[in-house]
Amino acid sequence: MTEINKDELLDLKKWQRFFFMVLYSFAINGVASILIVLAAIQFIFYLFSSQTNAKLQSANNWLLNFFNDSVNFVSFNTNSKPWPFSDQDEASDAEEEVETWLKVSLRKLSQTRSSLAPKQS
Repeated sequence: MTEINKDELLDLKKWQRFFFMVLYSFAINGVASILIVLAAIQFIFYLFSSQTNAKLQSANNWLLNFFNDSVNFVSFNTNSKPWPFSDQDEASDAEEEVETWLKVSLRKLSQTRSSLAPKQS
């Protein structure tokens, strides 16, 4: 039988991870409830206007990303803690926004150029 290594049991990083796993487990439960409520509210918007509410959709997407990040952390698929304890800085979010803006702008520019180009017969 293998011996139990006392140092492994007393490793502070493992107990910190356990604490965050419990914390995020409660957060997952709360976020799931909020997502269900938001889905019901979104359905009401859709029922009366045949359109969804963009701000609700944005909040729903953010909560869904938080939910996925939390589940990945709790299930040991990643070691990166989700928001608000994430190790990533806000620069990565800003980079994604700039990249998206550039793609959209380039697409619009190419569409404009193609519509302005003289048609050859």
